Amino acid sequence: MKVLALVYPGMTLLDLVGPMQAWSFLPGYEVQYAWHRSGAVPTDCGLSVQATHSFEDAWTDPDVLFVGGGAKPTLDLLGDSATIAFLADRGSRARWVCSVCTGSLLLGAAGLLRGYRAAVHWGAREALNQFGAEPSNERVCFDRNRLTGGGVTAGVDFGIAVAGHWAGESTGRVIELIMEYAPQPPYGTGRPDLADPQTLAAARAAMQQAMTGISTQSR
Repeated sequence: MKVLALVYPGMTLLDLVGPMQAWSFLPGYEVQYAWHRSGAVPTDCGLSVQATHSFEDAWTDPDVLFVGGGAKPTLDLLGDSATIAFLADRGSRARWVCSVCTGSLLLGAAGLLRGYRAAVHWGAREALNQFGAEPSNERVCFDRNRLTGGGVTAGVDFGIAVAGHWAGESTGRVIELIMEYAPQPPYGTGRPDLADPQTLAAARAAMQQAMTGISTQSR
């Protein structure tokens, strides 16, 4: 199972780590982390990941193409022609095309989601429409060989569900147990329909700042 994962400055670390942690338990798992050039790539939480390969020397025919999301850096990447061309090329040959959170916007920009249902962070569902995809509010969405997850923490659910899809339910059950995945959200506000109006308004404001790169202090 050759997994080719895009990494880029400012991406959300958990979007990447959740699925990779689950898939690392699969037999034959191999991974390459690709960016314009190899080397350290900072994420949005201040911790860097290592791009093991450049776009030029990454696998040309991976089993899996994976893209995580983020806020403004992800939106900025929509205009990076080299990155979008890389995704379009590798995605055209990958057996499975996968994303978590706003990573599906990058897949959409690469023309890989036209005519497919796809999940995305709840704050970006309308944006997914422009790429010919059908936005899904599912936490994990499977449509043929397009496998997509919702926002950030959905990457853990996504990773385990996809592992079970590939290797069988019994393997998925074992991975879930090994990872001790038994979430107990402390506040129960993890979706817009569960949050009180004040919490939802605060979350929307914070996300707007993150997407534009403008803080309230700079206004």
